[in-house]
Amino acid sequence: MPPLRVRPRRGRTRSRRQSLAALRAALRYPRRIMDSERSVISSRVTLVRFFRGFARVSSAAALFVTTALLAPPLALAEPSSADKETARNLMKEGDAKFATRDYAGALKAYQAAHAIMQVPSTGLPLAKAQIERGLLVEARDTLLQVSRHPKDANEPAAFAKAREEAAELAQKLTTRIPSLVIVVDGASSDAAVVAVDGASIPAAALSAPRKVNPGSHTITASASGFHPASTTVNVKEGANEKVTIKLVPADGSKPPPAPAAQTIEGGGKIRIESAANEGNVFIDGRAVGATPLEVPVTAGVHEVEIQYPGGSREKRQATVAAGKTERVEFRPSPMDEVARHRKGLHFGGSFSPAMAVYTEGGAVMFGAAAGFVMNIGITPMFDFRTGGTLTVMHRFIEDPRYQVTQVSVVVPAMLRVNWSPWFSSAAGLSAGFVADLQQDPVLFGASVGPEWSLISMCAGDRRQYEISFNQGLRFGHARNDFHQSVTFTYLSLD
Repeated sequence: MPPLRVRPRRGRTRSRRQSLAALRAALRYPRRIMDSERSVISSRVTLVRFFRGFARVSSAAALFVTTALLAPPLALAEPSSADKETARNLMKEGDAKFATRDYAGALKAYQAAHAIMQVPSTGLPLAKAQIERGLLVEARDTLLQVSRHPKDANEPAAFAKAREEAAELAQKLTTRIPSLVIVVDGASSDAAVVAVDGASIPAAALSAPRKVNPGSHTITASASGFHPASTTVNVKEGANEKVTIKLVPADGSKPPPAPAAQTIEGGGKIRIESAANEGNVFIDGRAVGATPLEVPVTAGVHEVEIQYPGGSREKRQATVAAGKTERVEFRPSPMDEVARHRKGLHFGGSFSPAMAVYTEGGAVMFGAAAGFVMNIGITPMFDFRTGGTLTVMHRFIEDPRYQVTQVSVVVPAMLRVNWSPWFSSAAGLSAGFVADLQQDPVLFGASVGPEWSLISMCAGDRRQYEISFNQGLRFGHARNDFHQSVTFTYLSLD
């Protein structure tokens, strides 16, 4: 009999399969959890890396922007060859015009050259032309820019020299620039609007001295509730002027008449011109401006005066008819240019071949003299000159017993009379010590005597070159002698 096989029930089999499936799922659940956690962790790591990378990029960008903002601006492009050649020609043109005292033309040429190059060697001549034109404020600003020009290890020697000269000239110019102190009367200075030659002055700076160029300046003031006012003042070089300008309340009364600008009823005009240089003009003692200009005046006789930068003045009388314009032309003396440069203290040097003879007789001595010169410009016509001179003379004869070497050190003091820009004469005294060597014993002692120069010839502008024919007598303990020389003198007028 075959063995019996017992079939399992289907329901139990399914339950068993489901149990096994559930068991397997339960065993796989931790893996899913771990995989899910790994995914979350991976996502977090990705986010952290992203933000860290973004932070690095942001920091780099911020550093770049900060560096770009704080870094100095890029240097200007190097002038091209065409620019440099143009600037050279402009500088030559400016030098030629400056030498002929065409300072306006020289200023224009130098300005163009400096605009191209912007280097010390173009800025310094520009400042000197500005000085000659009376633009002292602008000149000092240019000089300071030149003196502060950045140094370069490979720069030409001319740059360093120009930078040094500009610094010295800027320092000298400080005392020459005049200033104005403006006081507003009748209104609060905070409420007033004040201008000098059309340039407004901030209220906070009104109490401070305002630097201006020498010459005529127009000051205007206005305020709410007041009639505007104006005044004209003439400022001399190096002066400090205080100007009070009064504002009248506008309380409904008729405003004060404004200064006549075009015509005066029943009057005429005076046209003032100067052939060469600009000058400050005064009519009946009142400053009216710089030449050339046309001023309305009343009919009648008026005194017209002009003052040139060198200090010289000229006066004329003008008779003005009603409705007519009287022309007054001034021709400045060339001496005014001399005065402009010689004014003040200047130094130089001298050298001269010389000869002398004892007043008691004897052979002529020959030698040379050298010294330093100090010149003080007093007026256009008069200078005072002193310094120190060393002279060595020798008597050349065959008999050595009578050969003499004379050494003298003297200080001359002479008054010079400038007859014209090119000729002058001088006279004065000299005092010092003299010694006759090769004597037994040596003769030495004090020496004093008159010195004179009948004629001196001068040339140059900012540098003066002179040749003069000098004579003199010296009386002293050693010997009395008469001497004469031809002296070459160099004088710096900066």
